[in-house]
Amino acid sequence: MKKLVLVASVFMVSIIFTACDGRAEKKADIQVASEMQDFMNNFNGRSASVKIALDDFGVSGLDRKDMDMYDLEKPKVLETKGNCYLLECTSGLTKRKYNICWEGGKINSVEDKGME
Repeated sequence: MKKLVLVASVFMVSIIFTACDGRAEKKADIQVASEMQDFMNNFNGRSASVKIALDDFGVSGLDRKDMDMYDLEKPKVLETKGNCYLLECTSGLTKRKYNICWEGGKINSVEDKGME
């Protein structure tokens, strides 16, 4: 009986690895503009730092979508579309996503894409 369970277990594991190709999927490196990288470097887990970053990099009167109310850290660009970046940051136990668009070296729009 033990041999049967062992053989069945090995068989199931081999099927899983074969179906998943046994390796992690590689994604293409995303090119991030230097302004966006400088903006993300300000995210240190404090909402005050996010506010300063938005003050420094955003156009006057930017609708921040309350982005500066969260203690954001570990920013990561998930995808780019033209001059816009889909940004994911951690905030406590959640992950928040924002679409950040640039024009003339300044952030001209912030779109809150929700949280996980």
